[in-house]
Amino acid sequence: MGLWLRILITGMVMISQTGAYRGHEEQLRNDLFRTYNQLILPAESTLVVISVRIMHFEMDERRHSLMVDTWFSIEWTDPRLKWNPEEFGGINKIHVPYEMLWIPDIAIYNSANGGEDMAFGTTQALLYYNGSIVFVPSVKLDFSCVMDLTLWPHDSHNCTCVIGSWVHDGIAIDLHLKADKPESNLPVRVTNGGRNLTRNSWDLVDSNITREVQNYLCCPEPYVMIHLSMLLTRDAPAYEWIIKGPAIGLSLLTMVLFLLPPAAGEKVLFGILCLILDMLFIAYASYTISLAPTHLPLIVELICKQATLVITSIVVGVVSLRMARDPHSLGLPSFIKTPVLRLSSLLCIESYKNLASRVHHYQYSPNVLKTDEYDMKENGNGHVYTADDVSSTFPSFDWLLLSAFMDRICLIIFAIIFVVNLYKFSAIL
Repeated sequence: MGLWLRILITGMVMISQTGAYRGHEEQLRNDLFRTYNQLILPAESTLVVISVRIMHFEMDERRHSLMVDTWFSIEWTDPRLKWNPEEFGGINKIHVPYEMLWIPDIAIYNSANGGEDMAFGTTQALLYYNGSIVFVPSVKLDFSCVMDLTLWPHDSHNCTCVIGSWVHDGIAIDLHLKADKPESNLPVRVTNGGRNLTRNSWDLVDSNITREVQNYLCCPEPYVMIHLSMLLTRDAPAYEWIIKGPAIGLSLLTMVLFLLPPAAGEKVLFGILCLILDMLFIAYASYTISLAPTHLPLIVELICKQATLVITSIVVGVVSLRMARDPHSLGLPSFIKTPVLRLSSLLCIESYKNLASRVHHYQYSPNVLKTDEYDMKENGNGHVYTADDVSSTFPSFDWLLLSAFMDRICLIIFAIIFVVNLYKFSAIL
């Protein structure tokens, strides 16, 4: 019986204390906000302390803007909201909807949303007995950040959000910083293989927050601004396979065109196929990179140059094909044929050299043929020439030699261009 009595008495005491607390809090709120006007500054000069905790960020490449989810901490003192805790049952702090308080008119100067106000949601502020207020809303900072995509997909960007009072000068609202670096609480999950998994394809390399005081010619009062700077670098391993691999592969395919036989009609078809692949790659890169108004990404420059080389190779292939296939009534002039014959060994086209030399010899001594037929192998049409045909067809073999010579020279030139491009564009490959 004594136990139940003690429980009953304890419950009644707790209820009475709760009721007393509610009564004191209600009285306190009535006293504080009876004549309070949230549109009037707390004092002639109000010190506002700001700190930022970065929770998440996302780069919008099409809008050239950066969206940062933050816990935006604002602290200041309002002398009109002081009270003595002893007079209100020991209450030393209460939570208050921020709409009931005077809030510093902090805005984003370089907002990407056309000057929209910072949205504080439904977060409430903590009000302490000495008049100090701590307000920590969850704020999305959406600000402009013009991106330099020259080194895409290995680009880095230094984005800065400029924050300050939209109406008041630095005397009325003096902004200060709690720390010179924002805190970071980015979600990262580490896999079993040691890889970090994040929500986006960017890494936060460094961040800092600084205070700047600026004077304008129109006004003698100083104006205080807060600069939140973030250095971001792209971390997208998939681009190594989606972008860099095809870019190198398309460059190599152009050289393959000149390894085909001089009279092979597939050369032109292969060149057109390479050109189509280059155009598709340029279209994909343009869609992915979006707008880059004042600069040209190196990867796009590389593929555009590659497309120009493919067009050149198609033209050279058509000329080479025509020299190797068309009937010719005259052979090569001696001033062309002599250096071609001398350089043929260095260019690994001795088979074409021997072919042209033998047929030229057979023009004057056709009886030295050991067989009734002579297979021209890589002439492209699969025709088998007899000793009787040689006297009328030997000029074609001179032109076939020149076609093979031109293919080898183009192969060397394109190989040199490929190596030079690898060195020039090594920053993105």
